[in-house]
Amino acid sequence: CMFLRHCVHKASGSRFQAVNTTNRIFCISNSHCHHHSSLAKNTFRSVASSSSSKKLLNPRREMTTTTRTATSAAATTITPTKDDTKNEKRKIRGLIFDMDGTLTVPNLDFNEMMRRLGCKTNNILKEVDEFDEERRKRSYEIIAEMEVEALKSMKAMPGAVKLAKLLDEMNVPRGLVTRNVKTSVDHFHNVAWKDGETDTLMKAFHPVCSREFTPYKPAPDSLLHICKVWGVDPSEVMMVGDSPKDDVVAGNRAGCVTVLIDVEDTNRSYDIGALEGEHIPHFIVPRIEEISHLLEFHFEVIGDGVGETNR
Repeated sequence: CMFLRHCVHKASGSRFQAVNTTNRIFCISNSHCHHHSSLAKNTFRSVASSSSSKKLLNPRREMTTTTRTATSAAATTITPTKDDTKNEKRKIRGLIFDMDGTLTVPNLDFNEMMRRLGCKTNNILKEVDEFDEERRKRSYEIIAEMEVEALKSMKAMPGAVKLAKLLDEMNVPRGLVTRNVKTSVDHFHNVAWKDGETDTLMKAFHPVCSREFTPYKPAPDSLLHICKVWGVDPSEVMMVGDSPKDDVVAGNRAGCVTVLIDVEDTNRSYDIGALEGEHIPHFIVPRIEEISHLLEFHFEVIGDGVGETNR
């Protein structure tokens, strides 16, 4: 029968929950163990969208592997390319990150932004773009005002620098895709993106696709652009973010491996137990530093020099 077995790395004290396509939960190990990822053929696979679509199983504070429920032609089937008896891992040649709430500590009050703009949904930019010209102009002025104010308290997410240093050592490229503006990205790189141990600026993410790059997330275009610049296939790229509706959907549509950071102690706008369709990521982690363990035990990470374009 089809099955998915993932062993658990406990170095950081986190709990990992493995889920297969039948939503069975396999054993959770309490000890450090080597990777024995028996990936049966077609274990990671697309499931036709229907009322019986699988939902996530209480993944709070756990790393969770999930099935993909494909609801659009753009969502790519994920299947092991080698027989599982050879213990082959899926290759990763680059990582793309969201900025706000992923690389930076959340400091934008989106509920307040919605209130000031009069938005009825949390898809703020899409709703604002549908306003009449005068209201749209004033709305973007309010958004810019709030984003500039947020720059004053912008700081890197704990664990983000450590992960970036690991990727740099491995010569694995790291790109950035955000619905924020370029000036905010510049401030991040020039002020907040520091190595706390040396008090020096880290290498910038490259390429960067900010709000000026359209269409922005959840459209996959920015991710596909970065993959093209790197010269890598999207299936060998990991998209990391904290928003199911923007980051996960964009990554799934591009055909990337998708990782949702379920940031603790924040007022998120989604019910993680009710995610369906394109909103379902391949993995959920509670903190960004967990991604290093995910890469170590679930993937073959290949650094081939395309990351040298980072400054």
